[in-house]
Amino acid sequence: MPERDVTETRACDVLVVGGGPAGCAAAYWAAHAGHDVLLIEQSTHPRERACGDALTPGAVGELISMGCDPVAARWHRHEGLRMTAHGRSLEMRWPCDERLPGYGVVVRRPRLDALTAARARAAGAQIWTGTHVTAPLITDGHLRGCHAVGSGTGGAPSGPLVAHARYVVIADGPRSTFGRALGTARTRTYAQGLAMRAYYPTPRHAEPWIESVFALIDRDGGQLPGYGWVFPVGDGTANVGVGLLSHHDGNEAISLDRLFEQWTRQIPERWEIDPDGPHTPPVGGRLPMGGSVRPRSGPNWVVAGDAAGSVNPWNGDGIGPALGTGRLAAEVIGRALEADDALELRRYETELAARWQRYHHLGRIATRALGRPGLMRRLTQLAIRSPQMGNLVMRVSTDLLRDDQRGGPERIYRAASAMAGLWRDRS
Repeated sequence: MPERDVTETRACDVLVVGGGPAGCAAAYWAAHAGHDVLLIEQSTHPRERACGDALTPGAVGELISMGCDPVAARWHRHEGLRMTAHGRSLEMRWPCDERLPGYGVVVRRPRLDALTAARARAAGAQIWTGTHVTAPLITDGHLRGCHAVGSGTGGAPSGPLVAHARYVVIADGPRSTFGRALGTARTRTYAQGLAMRAYYPTPRHAEPWIESVFALIDRDGGQLPGYGWVFPVGDGTANVGVGLLSHHDGNEAISLDRLFEQWTRQIPERWEIDPDGPHTPPVGGRLPMGGSVRPRSGPNWVVAGDAAGSVNPWNGDGIGPALGTGRLAAEVIGRALEADDALELRRYETELAARWQRYHHLGRIATRALGRPGLMRRLTQLAIRSPQMGNLVMRVSTDLLRDDQRGGPERIYRAASAMAGLWRDRS
């Protein structure tokens, strides 16, 4: 008789499904607190992702708190944002904040993911890469872990696997098959982002500015709600990409491939980039934004990062929100473990709301408004001609305003937030 496959099992306190920034942050913080953590990731390192690679000071601060040193890692440092629109450019330095570094970095995702995984492993988390999670493990109607298949590489056994866990962090990316199996879904009336990027050689690869160019034009000559970017990587290349909101008046028919090609022929000449000479082929993806996925927690599970729709609706940044939600997931689960009380997980939604709900709500209103013909052009004209307005746009879009600050940008933002509270999201 043929031998039966033997299913290996592993029990842990915390199971993390997904090894991107959110999953690695959750694994790091949970292991750092002394809990038994298993992280399962389908890919093997290094892994490529459609990403802009530019990290704001907020994201850099999260990495530093995990023991990642961007300076020692020799990631390319940038001092601020150059906004370009309508033939003008405005350079704005990152704001000084005693809680955050006054700089950002550009790092390719394989290097970022490898370092965050190494930090999680150093904190005590066990990581299985090259392992495919096939389904949640449900017993008596409750999530108990997952079924998986290991490849025998990346630290995982080969063959069928079962992971038993008291708590689960779901961080398996924007498609989140694991989350959907538990009933999570994206609110489709919320805009999502569409993005495409490629790497291009440039002699200006060590520029101290990342650049966002608001010059996306539709076939009727109207300005689209999105932007092109050039983010110098410091390795001889720049990450060149385009981001667009998925819906506004007449937007759905736009080909992202065609828009990307059109954008590469509008790259500012100072970058000396040949649009016909990419170093890599373009890759694209969808970005669920603004807290668009619900529910984000269950009896013994929470959802973090792109799987929770946490991408910043103002600028399409997913790394900072992923690191932040991963850390919060670990903190809430840690309290549940220490109290031996799963009801502590109710705090996850509460704390997500306290930190991001107002910001996301205002962002959703803004993204819907920007889809109105002509408004995007008028707003970019205003921002590019006024350093004060440009600075406000930069600080709001990168989530660098704080409630305990009392400057002019903070006052304007609080007033706009109060007005936004009068509008309800369209269902």
